[in-house]
Amino acid sequence: MSTNPENFGASLETLLKIGHNITVLYVEDDPVIRQEFTHFLNRFFFKVDTAANGKEGLKSALDYEYDLIISDIEMPYMNGLDMIEKIKEQKPRQATLLVSAHHEITMMQRSIEIGVDGYLFKPILPNQTIALLHKVVSHIKQEEENIRYKIHLEKLVEAKSQKLLQLYTIDRISGLYTRGKFEEDLLSRSDVSLALFKINDFKSLNDFYGYEIGDSIIRRCADFLRERFSILDNADLYRISGSHFALLTPMPSDDLEQFAIVTNHIFENQQIKIESEFIHLQMAIAIVPHNEAVSLSKGDIALREAQRTGKVVVYRQDPIKDQLRSKKLKYKEEIKRALRENRFVPFYQPIIDNISKKIIKYEALARLILPDGKIITPEHFLNISKETKTYGQISHMVIKKAMDDFKDSECNVSINLSIDDIKNSFTQKFLFAQIEAFPAPNRLVFELLESEGIDSYEELGLFLNRLKHYGCQIAIDDFGSGYSNFEHLARLNIDYIKIDGSLIMDIESGILSQTIVELITSFAKKMEIKTIAEFVSNRSIESMIDSLEVNESQGYLFGQPVPYDLSMRFIQSL
Repeated sequence: MSTNPENFGASLETLLKIGHNITVLYVEDDPVIRQEFTHFLNRFFFKVDTAANGKEGLKSALDYEYDLIISDIEMPYMNGLDMIEKIKEQKPRQATLLVSAHHEITMMQRSIEIGVDGYLFKPILPNQTIALLHKVVSHIKQEEENIRYKIHLEKLVEAKSQKLLQLYTIDRISGLYTRGKFEEDLLSRSDVSLALFKINDFKSLNDFYGYEIGDSIIRRCADFLRERFSILDNADLYRISGSHFALLTPMPSDDLEQFAIVTNHIFENQQIKIESEFIHLQMAIAIVPHNEAVSLSKGDIALREAQRTGKVVVYRQDPIKDQLRSKKLKYKEEIKRALRENRFVPFYQPIIDNISKKIIKYEALARLILPDGKIITPEHFLNISKETKTYGQISHMVIKKAMDDFKDSECNVSINLSIDDIKNSFTQKFLFAQIEAFPAPNRLVFELLESEGIDSYEELGLFLNRLKHYGCQIAIDDFGSGYSNFEHLARLNIDYIKIDGSLIMDIESGILSQTIVELITSFAKKMEIKTIAEFVSNRSIESMIDSLEVNESQGYLFGQPVPYDLSMRFIQSL
């Protein structure tokens, strides 16, 4: 394997720099491959030991400390997956890579479950190998740096004497400065940047464990932040509300952002003991640089974005985002008006049977009709409706209209349900009342949104069983978009799976997409579940879908979502 620097980029150069003190164990049963790849690895790493099978590799891994273990999968005595799983039981933070000549989904899924850091496919290509080694070794180095940095900070904190309380109000629970002092200091200091910190889901913890435990969590979080920021010069820390903390510091915003990222990493990897159990907390962090006219309102805007994205967010004046916020406020009012004026309606997109090529079903898709007749799709109003607690009312309106439209139709109608719908007792009661009044519940299909989180299969199973009791059919939407798909199929009594549109759109040229769709359809047949392809946009895709024996298709090739029409009462040919 050639490692000519001209053939690779910064990855090779960086790997040569950071790999000089990295120790590696390479496990491979083929002596020729083992010798060649060991020679390749020796160009980058301080020490490379080898083992000829999984049993030898396990013994070496447990007897000695290695920064990285690289292993083949298929080997005598013990395969690579079993070996790594046993190593992880003793050394859960051990960095590992797997090498395989095959692309089995089950093996890849298991490697993800046991925490493998990367995958190399044979034949091993130098550029891909160097890129992956660079990524994994960089992560190893970052972990080492975090540990050294934490130890360094702990020594500094221990050596630094506690500051005397000044003549300002101190928060009774946290021991930090209060919001009153924060507002005072913000007015008097023009050279500081602001960082806001918020413990996510603190209200739920407070409600579940009680105020005493909640106060204890606040104190421990305050202690953590106090330790982290005690090394900064001229920095002051405040508790400004329930689970909100603030920092004022002259540190440049770029440096503060990096410091905040490390802080968040350390915080979210710590366990906090509550009564007899350990929990992980998450924190949202936002920064307002000193050149942005620091204010708490700007910090709150950035903090909401941080909660949404899960990243440290730095506030920047952005006319486009300001316009979007204004548009969001406008939609909040428009949603309330539309509910009063009955302007949420279902549009219907046809679904065809791939054998008969007839329209046999329609999916109901929510639309907001503005007073000027403009049609608004859900991505513009759905999240806002959840924020304003109007989502349930919209669901009721769309469900009722869809069932009214199709009560006398030969065609089935498919209606989307989110976990929010299922968890809402009022929506459940409304839905079942509508089903009982529907003349033929067997023509109703309810699509469970695959992207929604399922935290209680028992609760969901009871709900779906009741739908089945009425004769309704169940579909999982966007199948193939996440690792939870097969768990859904194993636990739920599903009639249809709708293959994720991103796979269908890429099926003409994407070998991986073709393979996944083929696997899904094959798997569905064995489980006697029908399949539906979404986003079918041209004849070429249609032909490929037909060849894979997908049962039904939906997409612009057959029709866009449109308002209800009397022609939808009948099954019809294209």
